[in-house]
Parts: sequence; C-alpha cells; structure tokens
Amino acid sequence: MAGWANYPRLQAEVFEPNDRVGVRSVVLDNDRIIARGNGKSYGDAALALKLLSTLRLNRVLAFDAENGIVECEAGVLLSDLLKIIVPKGWFFHVTPGTKAITVGGAIASDVHGKNHPTAGCFSNHLISFDLMTASGEIKSCSRSENTDLFWQTCGGMGWTGVVLSAKFNLLKITSSLMRQKSVKAKNLEEIFRAFKENRDWPYAAAWVDCTNADWRGWVLFATHEDAGEKENPPVFFEASKRNVPFFAPSWFLNRISIWVNNYFYFNKKRAEEERVTLDKYFYPLDALQNWNRFYGRRGFVQYQFCLPEENAFDGVRQMLETIRQSKETPFLTVLKCHGERPPEAVHSFPIRGYSLALDFPRTSGIFELVKKLDTLVWELDGKIYLTKDACSAPQMGRVNPAGFGEKKFTSLLRERITLGG
Repeated sequence: MAGWANYPRLQAEVFEPNDRVGVRSVVLDNDRIIARGNGKSYGDAALALKLLSTLRLNRVLAFDAENGIVECEAGVLLSDLLKIIVPKGWFFHVTPGTKAITVGGAIASDVHGKNHPTAGCFSNHLISFDLMTASGEIKSCSRSENTDLFWQTCGGMGWTGVVLSAKFNLLKITSSLMRQKSVKAKNLEEIFRAFKENRDWPYAAAWVDCTNADWRGWVLFATHEDAGEKENPPVFFEASKRNVPFFAPSWFLNRISIWVNNYFYFNKKRAEEERVTLDKYFYPLDALQNWNRFYGRRGFVQYQFCLPEENAFDGVRQMLETIRQSKETPFLTVLKCHGERPPEAVHSFPIRGYSLALDFPRTSGIFELVKKLDTLVWELDGKIYLTKDACSAPQMGRVNPAGFGEKKFTSLLRERITLGG
C-alpha cells in the first residue's frame, strides 16, 4: 500500500466493512488502525499496518435539491456526487484539485481549493457528521453538538475516529462552465502582483516555472459563468480520460526533460479570457489516469507549505532560491493565495498568506533538501500540509498528536510525528 506519491510503501492488512456494524467490529478488534479513503493523500497520512477502507460506505443518503444540502456516507467520491448535484444546479463550495477523493477524506484533511480567501476550507460548509470513536460509540458532531470533537476531526488526519457519514451545504450554479482569465507573468514579482490586482476573481492559482531564472509563470483566474436560462439543466462534462499504462523509467523526469516541458507549457498558452468546463478548471490532472507513474516506481515527494502574508513574497523567493542551489528540480509547482482561517478550525492547513506546492522526483538528495526547506518555513512562521507530507520534521504541521488522546487511530504520519517530537 502507498499514497498517491507511491512513497512510502508498506505491507498492510486492509479491512473493507460495508456498514456501521462492520466498522464497529474492525475498530473494536484492532489497535493502531487508520481509516483510508481512495488513497489520494500523497504521503503517509492514510498508511498503517492496519487500514480500514471506507470505500464500501458509498451510499448517498439524502439530497435536498431545493436547498443544496447533501448527506452521504464517508466513502462516497466527489466524482460520484458531481454527476448528481451539477444537473440540479449545484457544485461544491470547496474542492481540491482532484474529484477522486472521498467525503471522509475531505473532512480528515479539511481540504481547500483555489478560492480559500472567499470560501475557506471544506469545514466552512460542513453541517454535521457521524464519527465512530475508539470505544465503538457513534457521536453526532456539529457546531452545536460535540463541538470540540467536530473541530478536532476537521483536519485531524483521522486520529479522532472513523467518519461514517456527513451532511454539508452546496454552492448554487446556473452553468457547468467557468469563465477563465489567464495572466502571463515574466517573473515571481509579476505573479504576486497578478494575485493582488485580480482579487475580485473568486478562484485563482498560479503555475510557476522553477527552471526559469526569474520564476516566470501563468496565473489562472476563474468565476462561475451565469447562464441564465441558456443551459437548463447544467451538465457535468468530464474530460476523456487517458491512461499512463506503466511506470516510467527513473531517469524520465530530470532537469532537462522538466525544462523542456515547462518551456513549451509557458509558450503554448495565451493570455486571454475563455470559457472552460468545471472539470477542466478544477480537475485538469484527473484527465490523465495514473499520472503519478511518470515519476517511476521510486515515486515522488510533494512539499506544500504556507507562509503568512507579510513573509510570503520574500519567503517564497528564499525557498525557490534554496531549491535552485540544490540538484533537485520540481516537475510541478503551484502557488495559491489564502485568506483568514476561522479560529475554531485549529487543524486547517491554510493561514492568511500564500502556499506553494512542489512535486519532486524522489531522489537520494530530496530528503536533505526537505530539511533545509523545513528550517526556512519554520523561521518564516509557516507550516506544511500534513496530507501531502512524507518526510518533514515533526513540528512542521504545527499539530501535536498528543492532543488527540489514545492511539487507537494511528497512521505512519502520527507515529512519525510522535517519535520525532
């Protein structure tokens, strides 16, 4: 078993209950177990010697199409929900860059998207959920019932128990299209300026070329198209899927091949406004199944950090300069802007500022680079995203596993942070 980055890997015993009775039996009969959804977290957050798969808890329990409220079991995929909610004129308030995650995983990671300054994280729109604790008891959690457990679970990496089902609000839309604006930036300063000058666009994310001396890139802004009566009902158009059928050789992604890819991507795009589908804007990588195989069997390491706004520009520049001085080259680099975090959402990753996500081929030198990046992020009052973490220093997520009580629900991530701390 492994996460999406194919590192680390381990032999694990996997339990696949299909109802609450089955979940209770697994929980009571096993120690050091962690819930696992569709395996899209990058590092070791959903890895343990014993795994409780939620994929058979996949029923949609209720859908209020009038008010935009859905209730479903934890193993339901966002991709399954899109086929139901979009034709009724609804979308997610918050969605990450893949629709192949479970609702339970969205809660455990408290996922964010490209609209954090305006919409926050998944928990901002979560009404309630049912959680099975270590004793097998089922607790209903919301902002008014078991409140502390509600917020401890959102972003709590599965350490409080097993999410069984959840109810959350949806976003009203009139079209399945997005209006996208592409801004070409010659350097890092222009990228940051584009974010500030286009704050009226609710969605924003930037691709950064780390092989370029000035860190040029593209910033993609978007807003939901207002179709009026032209598109009734909306249709969720899903891109035709292509597959990477085998693992690429370890040498496939290197400094030269990444430079070539970045060169053509930067020069192929045009600065313009256009209409794109929901699927193309929010989930571009989903069109290529098993894209993680490009990194070969060695896998890759994603390093995602967030810095406070006052430290963001200089801090990101320092981080990129540190990477440039190393022998490592990230294949994909994405910059996003973040807004204020609700004070109750103590485990949510974003803080007001900017985050940068970097995908590195796993080489012999990547771990030494991560140590240097950790030191910089810590000095700049930043933090890393535990859902993506595989090898950072224990304190970098700014979460203390001891605050979650007994270790019935324990992943490699929790063990690593506990031992390191």
